[in-house]
Amino acid sequence: MSARYDLADWDAAVSALCAADEVAIACHVNPDGDALGSLMAAYLGLRQLGKRAFASWGTSPAKSPYGYDFLHVDEALTQPAALPRTDTFLALDCGAADRLGELEGRASDSRCTINVDHHPGNDQFGNLNLVVPTASSSAELMMRLLQDCGVQIDRAIATCLWTGVVTDTGRFQYSNTSPETLRLASELLELGVPAPDLAGEIWGSLPFAYLRLLGLVLGRAKLLADAGFVYSWVRLEDLEATGTSLDEAEGLIDALRSTRDADVAAIFKQQDDGKFRVSLRSKGPRSVGEIARARGGGGHELAAGFTADDVDATVVGIRRDLSR
Repeated sequence: MSARYDLADWDAAVSALCAADEVAIACHVNPDGDALGSLMAAYLGLRQLGKRAFASWGTSPAKSPYGYDFLHVDEALTQPAALPRTDTFLALDCGAADRLGELEGRASDSRCTINVDHHPGNDQFGNLNLVVPTASSSAELMMRLLQDCGVQIDRAIATCLWTGVVTDTGRFQYSNTSPETLRLASELLELGVPAPDLAGEIWGSLPFAYLRLLGLVLGRAKLLADAGFVYSWVRLEDLEATGTSLDEAEGLIDALRSTRDADVAAIFKQQDDGKFRVSLRSKGPRSVGEIARARGGGGHELAAGFTADDVDATVVGIRRDLSR
């Protein structure tokens, strides 16, 4: 019988996790729903097997993003500076080693780093690499990995996995939703995942202040019709003026991409260091993953991101790429 997903390292990864007494687990910096869901599913699953598990990501201070309190991440979280050195390191949803942020060195110091990811262009930085670009999410891979390790997927673990799948597929709207994705979703629902309640937590619990920020961002949105490109931006002073946070700004890209007059959308979000985190979305067929990777970022073909110093100069470059 062939290994899961025909991956040469799959069985070795299962054996490594089963043999480990303690495992450090980390997802990418600025974690999204898939990263958080995969992280918490791995943490709960390995603890069920009697392992000492430590969950973290490489941003100090690490703190659960807005909208994911139901995962109880902060109760499990180890700050990156306090993450112990372990022989086994489980890296989740990281397209490249540097996505581990402050924990990149900790991963390379481990005897066995297991890289579980679904991003195209993953740089295979692990000793064991479980990379499946056709998978809907890293949570999908994490579910099968935990099952093969003998973990009983209970409601708490299923809730974490559902979070990863439902957010990375855009509530099953994106092209990465396959028949296998829906079969997996069905399995999770049968385990008692409260899907409507989770949707309300993730997408339906934003504060009124967010509406003020949304109005500001939509009011300054720019459409470059010749390139089929719409974009807007958020500066730190906008957050202060509206009483919002960067975490709460994550959903702004969805409002921008809803126009039928553009195939590609971008939101520029200024960070504390003055630089901008750029989120890109494409309705297809144009690849925003290619655009992001060319600028030191990464992601999927239809959803990607990178960091930029300036809005105007970056827009010129994106416009040029889209017009080719």
